[in-house]
Order: sequence, then C-alpha cells, then structure tokens
Amino acid sequence: MRGRHAARTDPPDVTGFPLEEAQRMLAASGWPAGEIRETKPPRRALVGPHRVVRQRVGADGRVALIVCGERSEDARV
Repeated sequence: MRGRHAARTDPPDVTGFPLEEAQRMLAASGWPAGEIRETKPPRRALVGPHRVVRQRVGADGRVALIVCGERSEDARV
C-alpha cells in the first residue's frame, strides 16, 4: 500500500496512446486517472478515437490527461 508520503516513481508516459489504452496502463501501474479534458483546434471539431497529447500529476496524486481526436468531422479523405 502506498502512503501519502511514500516514495513513488513517475507514472508511465502514456502520451500518444489511445485514451482507453492509456487508462489501462495507468491503472496497471497503480496510478489513478484523474480529470480527462479534450482539446481541439478553434472552429473545428475532431472526432475519435482520442489520443493522449499531455499528462500531468495533480496535487491529489491523480494523473490528469489531455486528449485530442484524430480526425476532423468534415474530413474529405
């Protein structure tokens, strides 16, 4: 069991991974996932699958994730 002041390693780097896989990796290593926020370019929505573009450990010890969709809603490709 990890105490509040116990030595703790850094969480795994999940940047670039699909959101679901990143969440599994964090859970498997004992790091609780925190807030998940989505980012997108102005005036355009992006759709899934979502990938992690940033992570940080919050003061509460949870790993907050910033995610972004891979494709534009109006993609013509």
